[in-house]
Amino acid sequence: MNILFLGDIVGKSGRDIVSSLLSSLKKEYDISLTIVNGENAAHGKGLTKRLYDELIAAGADYITMGNHAFSKKEIYDHIEEMDRMVLPSNHLLNEKEDSHLIFEKYGIRFCLINLLGDVLMNDISSDPYEKMEEILEKTEKEDIDIYFVDYHGETTAEKRIFCEYYQDVIDVCVGTHTHVQTADERMIGNCAFITDVGMCGPYDSVIGRDIEESIRHRIHMEKTRYTIAEGRAVLCGAVISIDDTERKAVSIRRIQIRPEGEQ
Repeated sequence: MNILFLGDIVGKSGRDIVSSLLSSLKKEYDISLTIVNGENAAHGKGLTKRLYDELIAAGADYITMGNHAFSKKEIYDHIEEMDRMVLPSNHLLNEKEDSHLIFEKYGIRFCLINLLGDVLMNDISSDPYEKMEEILEKTEKEDIDIYFVDYHGETTAEKRIFCEYYQDVIDVCVGTHTHVQTADERMIGNCAFITDVGMCGPYDSVIGRDIEESIRHRIHMEKTRYTIAEGRAVLCGAVISIDDTERKAVSIRRIQIRPEGEQ
C-alpha cells in the first residue's frame, strides 16, 4: 500500500494545484490512501466547511490541521460533519475528547494523529509527549497496525527527537508547519520520517505570503493584513510505502512539483 501525504495547503493556488494534480499523482504512485494538511486552506488560516468538502471531492481521504485549526469560527458549527478532519489533539481550543481517528483500509487498521509541537508555538494544552502517551494508552486495545502522526511544529530538532523517541511505536511521522520541504526523508528504526513535507501553495512567496507585504511588515514594521501571494503554485508531498503483509512502513520518498520552467 502506498500513502500520499500532501503538505500544508495554502490559499486558492494551493487548493487549485491539489485539485488539478491529485488524480494523476494517485495513478502515478499507485496511491491507496491520501492525507492532506488543510490548516492554511482558507486564505492562509483555517478551513471552512465548503473548502473541506472541496478537498474531499478532489480526492483527499483525510485532512489534518495545525495551529490555525480554529481560525475560522464557523468550524465550531461543522466539526461533527467534518468527520474526516483530524484536529490537533493538544490544541488549547480543541474540546473533543478524542481527536485521533481510527479507520481501516484494505484490512490495515490505522490511527491518524495530529499534534502541535511545544517549541515557539502558542495555544498548546499539553506537550506532545504527554498527549501521545495518552493516545497510546487509549488505543492499546484497538489492534492498531499503523500509527500515522502529523507533527505540526516550528523547529527541525523537535520533530527529529519525537521520531527518535517513538521509532519503535509509531510507523509514520511527517512534519508540517514550516512550509519548507526538507531533504531528509528516511526510515528511522521502524518509522518513516521527514522533518517537513513542505507546502502546496504560491511558489513566488514567503512561505505562501505575499513578498512585498512580508517586507513591509518585517522590515518597515508596518501593520499589514496577512496577504496570500498570487500566481503559480508548488506542490510538495511524500509517498510512504507500507508492507501489506508485515503491516509496517518500509520506505518514504518526497515529491516536489514546481511550476513549469522552474528548476
